[in-house]
Amino acid sequence: MHISVDVHNYMENLVGQILSSDDFKERYDHEQLADLACLALSQLRPVYIRHDIDFLSALPEERLVKLKQFAKDAVEAGETMIQNDRRRNPEYREIPIVVATARYDDDLELEWYESPILGHHTDHQKEK
Repeated sequence: MHISVDVHNYMENLVGQILSSDDFKERYDHEQLADLACLALSQLRPVYIRHDIDFLSALPEERLVKLKQFAKDAVEAGETMIQNDRRRNPEYREIPIVVATARYDDDLELEWYESPILGHHTDHQKEK
């Protein structure tokens, strides 16, 4: 198994769809689009899947609409950082830029596709 081939974050698809629009490709260069993708994805809760078709066939449409809106909001939030990029100003080149705030809440209940396969006890523990 090659995890980078067999498993992927579906949110990358949604962010990629937004960034591949002509509007974004005209406004930003390749480096800025890559930075924008990183900024947006850092704000989103990952949704790891194997096959898009299987995931989408079981995903309610209203949830897909929400995921798309989350991706759009994250791109818009990241866009302000790209537009005000300190790295392009020579006097700020010595100041490191650190972004460490994620927008997802770890206390939220798991989605249906995030449910653990195993319960709290393994078969070995049940035998005792």
